[in-house]
Amino acid sequence: MRPRTRGPLPEAVASGQEADPAPAGEWVSIDGVEYRRVVLCFLFRGGDDSGAADRIHGDRQVLLGLKRTGFGTGRVVALGGKIDGAETDLDAAVREVAEESGIGLVPAEVRAAGSITWQFPARPAWNMAASLFTAEAGNATAVACEEIEPRWYGVDAIPWQDMWQDAPHWVPGLLAGRPVHATVVMSDDNESVTGVVVD
Repeated sequence: MRPRTRGPLPEAVASGQEADPAPAGEWVSIDGVEYRRVVLCFLFRGGDDSGAADRIHGDRQVLLGLKRTGFGTGRVVALGGKIDGAETDLDAAVREVAEESGIGLVPAEVRAAGSITWQFPARPAWNMAASLFTAEAGNATAVACEEIEPRWYGVDAIPWQDMWQDAPHWVPGLLAGRPVHATVVMSDDNESVTGVVVD
């Protein structure tokens, strides 16, 4: 069994506010259940990014990627991954986006967008607590890597059938520019969803 560094519940998960800049370790315990801390970052381009209510219209696009290896292989996912060591959630988001798409983000321009936990009762090692982020990508070009093949999708043309089954429950809020705080419990098949709560 790999060593686990436990830390306090990240601010974003505990209170629904922006993420605590202090590192909390790679694992966190929430209500007696352990979760690996991860980050997801949704990059946007095009359209009118000044009005959140209008973000689902026009030529607004979001960067997602086909997972080539590792957890979620074969699915279309948001960019992101595990927090390494003592790095902050924001540092992890910037690093993961660079690794998975070649796009360099300016940390000050990355926005906290909420939090989500996934519980896999039949496979607890997959439990995750994610801090969510969004950023504008401008004219940046995404480049594929070994792990993920990034692709731009219209926010009104998301390939839901190719994503995890929980995605339609909470991703639309992010696409509309709203912060999302969600809890997902997966079924014993580790594919379907037993329950979702979205605040």
